[in-house]
Amino acid sequence: MLEQDIESQLLKISNMEAIARDIKHQREGINRKVTEIANKRNSLNEQVKELIATAKEEREKRDNCNDKITALKESKTLLLKELEGFEKQAEGLNGQLEGLNVKGNTHSRRVDISAKKIRHEIQELEWKIQTTSNLSINEEREIVEQIARLEQKFREVRETDVISRDLRTFNNRINVLKGKMRSLENELRSMARESRFHHKTMIQAFKNADVMRKQADDLHAQFIDAKKQANSVHNEYLNYLREINRIRQDINKSKQKVRAKQDAHRKEKLEEKTEDARKKFEEGRKLSFEEFRTLIDKGLI
Repeated sequence: MLEQDIESQLLKISNMEAIARDIKHQREGINRKVTEIANKRNSLNEQVKELIATAKEEREKRDNCNDKITALKESKTLLLKELEGFEKQAEGLNGQLEGLNVKGNTHSRRVDISAKKIRHEIQELEWKIQTTSNLSINEEREIVEQIARLEQKFREVRETDVISRDLRTFNNRINVLKGKMRSLENELRSMARESRFHHKTMIQAFKNADVMRKQADDLHAQFIDAKKQANSVHNEYLNYLREINRIRQDINKSKQKVRAKQDAHRKEKLEEKTEDARKKFEEGRKLSFEEFRTLIDKGLI
């Protein structure tokens, strides 16, 4: 290889190194893009994990609410059954009162006073029969019949009194049960609202997770493409480096050959000069300083 060829190869190396630097910068830019995509993808994946965890927590809370709702409905069913039993018994008592032509809401104290009054009237009539000696048979019969009517009325009033007390007891129990029923229904509505809230939050979290998962998948696809591009550019860069190294090795080998050739040429020239100097010395001709020095170095004089 001539020196001109070596210069040409060195110029080629310089151009290739410039291209390699551009490729390296391109590779570094792609690597930064790969890192940026990976960071975004990883961030989205973390958000997806958090959303999935939130959705599972909300689902668990919703299920707990639904378990409570089921228990409350069972309690409500039992309460309704108990309430219907008391209402049926109260309805029966009201029917008995209607049969006796007494209002169901008669105050117990007024009933007691009425019963005492009747008993007092009966006692006065009995006392009248016992203490009045000049009563006729008809008068005595009329008093006895009057006592019988009063005793019948007394029994009806006493029966009404017992029914009224029982009815009040049932009505009080019914009111208590209705209060419990209202509390149960309020708790059911509140629990149902809470369950719906947790359900909606769960559904939204799953939806958001799906959207972000798709975005993360798209970014991962971009990451794969960018990684392939980076690897391709990196391989191109390595190919340039390998080619540059190969050319340098060739240049070094060529330089060694050129130096060897030059050394051989110089040696040949030196031998020719030495031979000419020796002949001149043997012929007795005048030697130059260089020729004289050459002969001394070769040990010829």
